[in-house]
Amino acid sequence: MRRYPFHAALRPLVYCLSLSLALFAAGCARQTGEPFPVAAYQNAPDNLQGNRYTLDAEIDAQLEWREGTGRLIAVRPLGTEPARLPVFIADSLGANLMVAQRYRLELTVRRGGLLYVNALRKL
Repeated sequence: MRRYPFHAALRPLVYCLSLSLALFAAGCARQTGEPFPVAAYQNAPDNLQGNRYTLDAEIDAQLEWREGTGRLIAVRPLGTEPARLPVFIADSLGANLMVAQRYRLELTVRRGGLLYVNALRKL
């Protein structure tokens, strides 16, 4: 039976750990979208259709909820003029939302100016 040096047996483990760490770091360093232009959206929401943005906001109220579909909520953007914006969050995101919680929303402006949340993270 041939014996391998101890460090040779660790090579696959070190390789897997290095690869996992690289993938994790790439996910953490992912660039977020451009900041959401609140004033431009309020003036002409259809001009922003198809664009992706990042919005830091506080949940103001739940406006509507349909099981299996999602919820329409009102949010107030942080650090800007007072505004109240409706955003849609699909049930597939599995978010537990409460009034006054703050989130970073990755969103897309869809047809009719619908702000559709693709991902969210609690601040």
